[in-house]
Amino acid sequence: MFVTKVGWSITHQEFTVTDYYYFSFLQKEAHRKGLKIEEVNSWNKLEEYDTIVFNYPEIPFTEKEGEQVEILVKEKGKKVILLGYYKNEDRIADTCNTLARRFGMELNDDEVIDEVNNHKGDRYFLVTSKIRRYKNNVNKIVLACCASIKPLTPDIKVVVRAEDTAESNKGNYPLLIAEQLFPRSGGYFCLAGTCVFWDNYSINLYDNLKFSLNLLAHRRETLIKYSSGR
Repeated sequence: MFVTKVGWSITHQEFTVTDYYYFSFLQKEAHRKGLKIEEVNSWNKLEEYDTIVFNYPEIPFTEKEGEQVEILVKEKGKKVILLGYYKNEDRIADTCNTLARRFGMELNDDEVIDEVNNHKGDRYFLVTSKIRRYKNNVNKIVLACCASIKPLTPDIKVVVRAEDTAESNKGNYPLLIAEQLFPRSGGYFCLAGTCVFWDNYSINLYDNLKFSLNLLAHRRETLIKYSSGR
C-alpha cells in the first residue's frame, strides 16, 4: 500500500509541526493513519516527499525556488500545500503570492467573516459545509481568521468556500481553499486562506481532523477510511 510521506517545511520560517503546543494532535493522528510527517530544514530534501507543506512561510520564495516547485508539481507529481492567514498579517499574502501566482492564484489581503455560520458566535471562525474536495466523511469544517483566494486562471478548482452568509471586508468572493491539478504528472498545488484549521484548538472541531488528513494524503493513496468513532 502506498504511504504518503509528508515533508513539513521549515525552510521559509514556517510554523513547525513539531511544536507540541500547536500541532501535536495533527502529528499524532497523521501517524496513526499511516501518514508519515517529517520536518524538513533543507530545501533540496523536499523533493524526497510526496506532499510538501509550507505552513505560514515568513520568507518569500525566490524566482529559482518557484521554478523548482513548479517542476516538483508539474513534472514530478508532488502535492504542495501553501497556507496563509487573514489581513496580510506579517505580509503573509505577499509572501505566499511569490509562489501561488505560478499556479494561477493569489491570496487576498482581506478578512472573511460570517455572522450566521460560525463557531460559538465568533464571526471569524467560519463554519462551512461547502466542501468540494477532500470531503470523504467530512460534512462541516471550521476555518478561523481566513483570507479569500483570487483565481487568476479558469482551471482553478474550489476545495472549500464559505457559506452564502459570509462576507469579505473587501467584497471578494469567499473562496477559502483552492487547488490547481496537473493530471499528466499527478501533481497538485493547493492554497489555503488560513493555516490554523489543523492546530490543536481547531482540529477536533467539526470534521477538521478528517479533512486535514484527507488533504495531506497524496491522491495516489486510497482515501483514508475512518471508523464510526471518528
